[in-house]
Amino acid sequence: MFHPAGDLLVTVGIILFLFIFLRFIYTIPLKISLAAERDQARLCGESDVGFGPFSIAFLYDGTLKGEMSIMGRHLFSFSIPTTGEEDNEPEKEKSEEEGFQSGMRWVPVIFQGSRRIIRHFRIDTLTCHVRIGCGDPCTTGMVYGYIQAIIPLLPGEHDICIIPDFYDPALLGHCRLDTLFVHPFSLLVYLSRLIIPEVLRKPVTSGGKIDTESG
Repeated sequence: MFHPAGDLLVTVGIILFLFIFLRFIYTIPLKISLAAERDQARLCGESDVGFGPFSIAFLYDGTLKGEMSIMGRHLFSFSIPTTGEEDNEPEKEKSEEEGFQSGMRWVPVIFQGSRRIIRHFRIDTLTCHVRIGCGDPCTTGMVYGYIQAIIPLLPGEHDICIIPDFYDPALLGHCRLDTLFVHPFSLLVYLSRLIIPEVLRKPVTSGGKIDTESG
């Protein structure tokens, strides 16, 4: 039994509308602006993410704040509370060193997807003057080598100066990046295929020890 012509037209119209709408959403670029500055005393930065008429900005200067806008009009602001922490310098330096070490396992993943990521974005402004150190000469050299290998692949003009510190943990300097990601959903699917397996392979700890047996 056939449906009336009117029902068929409505159904086809809805399908075409959804297809055109999803295609339009798929082609909307993602605008991202990042800026950060860190010295011995403080860390401050800001980020702005825009998708079509919507944008959200985060500002950090000791406290984290954000604001939402649509078509350039400010909608509302909000603050993100942080838990208080005791100012213990040895523990802080230890946690930073552990953060560097744990972050190293993501460097090959980022390097593997760097070519695909670069094809999806356009750089308007890129300025980076940073001194980095992981607390270990070998690790610092590896990170510095990865960065130097990626820099020639970056499109457009940029001003990048990386100074390695082979003795002390360090991350000092300032960065500014204004970029435009094209086809962000396609890139998101690709990155998920790289990141999810790494997350699933993360060792499970029990009582501070890595479990060697798996169920």
